[in-house]
Amino acid sequence: NYMQNNPKLEAFHLTHNPFESFDDVNRFCHIIRGHPSIDTIELDDCCGNEVNGHDMLCSIMTAGTSRLKTIDLSNGRISTGGSTFVPDFLKSNPILEFLALWKNNFVDEDANLIAKALKHNTNLKCLDLDNNDLTDVGWEMLLKAEFDPTSLNSAADSNHTCHILSQFEFNADQNSKIYRCYHSGAVRQKKIYSLLSLRNRQCSNVQYFDDIPVELLPDMLSSIQQYSEYHCGEDAPEQDDKDTNVLSIVFEVMRRWDGSFSVYEAANNCSA
Repeated sequence: NYMQNNPKLEAFHLTHNPFESFDDVNRFCHIIRGHPSIDTIELDDCCGNEVNGHDMLCSIMTAGTSRLKTIDLSNGRISTGGSTFVPDFLKSNPILEFLALWKNNFVDEDANLIAKALKHNTNLKCLDLDNNDLTDVGWEMLLKAEFDPTSLNSAADSNHTCHILSQFEFNADQNSKIYRCYHSGAVRQKKIYSLLSLRNRQCSNVQYFDDIPVELLPDMLSSIQQYSEYHCGEDAPEQDDKDTNVLSIVFEVMRRWDGSFSVYEAANNCSA
C-alpha cells in the first residue's frame, strides 16, 4: 500500500522484514511493474523461510526489466541450483546498473556464467558478489571479465562499464558501497595502457608486435600516446601511479623493434 500510494517514490528499502509467502512476492512484483517512478529496490535479509531467494530474485528482475536500475537482495540465502536465469538476464543487457547480491550462496560455476554474460553487458556499472561461496577460481573469472590482461586484444575486449566490488570498497561514513562511473572509452584506454606499462617494465612489449608490419609503426606510436592520456577529460579515471612514462614505451619500441628505423629511412629517401 505504501508503494501504491506514493507514485513519486523512486527507491524502496526494506531490512530484516521477510516476505513470508510467494504470494507476497507476486503482489510486490505486480506493484513494481505498474509503478510509474520506482527504479531502486533494496531488500536486505527479506527472504522468509517459505520463500526461495533465487525465485524471488528472478521475479523481481523480470518485473523490473525495463525500470529497475538498482536491485539489492543481499543476505537472501540465494542459491541458483544450476539455473542460468541471472547470467541470461545480464546477457540481455537490461537497464540495470547496480546489482548487489552480497552474502548469498553463489558458487564458482555461477561466477563463470556471470563472467561470460558481462562480455555482452554495457549497462551494469557495479556488481557485488562478496561473501558468497566463491573460491579464488570464481573471483579470477569475474575479475578477468572486468580486465583480462592476457593480451592487448583481451584487455580491449573486457567489460569496461562494470566494476566488481570487493569487501574493502565501502564508505564507512555513509555505510554504503562506493562505485565510480567512468567513461567506458577512458576505462578501455587505461586497461590497455596498464598492460603496455607492465610489459615496458619487463622490456617485453616488442615481442608481442612481431606480426605487425613495420609500416604501421607511426600509427602505433600515435595510439600509445592516445592510450597514455586516458586520465584526461571528463569522467576519466585517475592516473595510475604504476604507469610508466609514455616516452619509455616509445623508446623501448624504437630501440628493440628490428627494422623500425627503416620506416623513417624510407621516408627520407622518398623526400630527398
